[in-house]
Amino acid sequence: MRIFLIGMMGSGKSSVGELLSKSLDLKFVDVDQVIQKEEGETINNIFKKKGEAYFREIESITLKKIKDYAIVSCGGGIIKKEINRKFLKKSGITFYLKAKVETLEKRLINDKERPLIDKSDLKKSLEKIYYERKNLYKNCANFTIQTDETSLSDICDLIKEKLKIEKIYSKS
Repeated sequence: MRIFLIGMMGSGKSSVGELLSKSLDLKFVDVDQVIQKEEGETINNIFKKKGEAYFREIESITLKKIKDYAIVSCGGGIIKKEINRKFLKKSGITFYLKAKVETLEKRLINDKERPLIDKSDLKKSLEKIYYERKNLYKNCANFTIQTDETSLSDICDLIKEKLKIEKIYSKS
């Protein structure tokens, strides 16, 4: 089974994914890290040099290459393309890690490597992205987990509980 984690930048996808992979003894794949390794560039530099359209294309290709059972941390914008949303729905169980804009702002205040964020007005920038994407996240996910004020281990426990429920119902 592939377990996909989607959500805004700063929602906890990578941190939760790493911990969950250890807990479930599954491989962990961070789509952004794979892209950076294969491209030999940071995400920021890929955006600057080749643009968002190029990045979104290689993001789709990278997502489809993941065949193993794994915990997959997807980039925040992966849901922008319908082909990716369809792939996520048919290829595993998808969890939307949801956080309030205020929480995202606190988590990202010192992050200088986010290409879509206007550092001069972080909150406004995050709000714009969040409101463009929130329904895509919600409609793509099997489950939504609120990550504000919740520890990584508690988020993992919530995901594991949802996975048990999914297993029970998928057998009947």
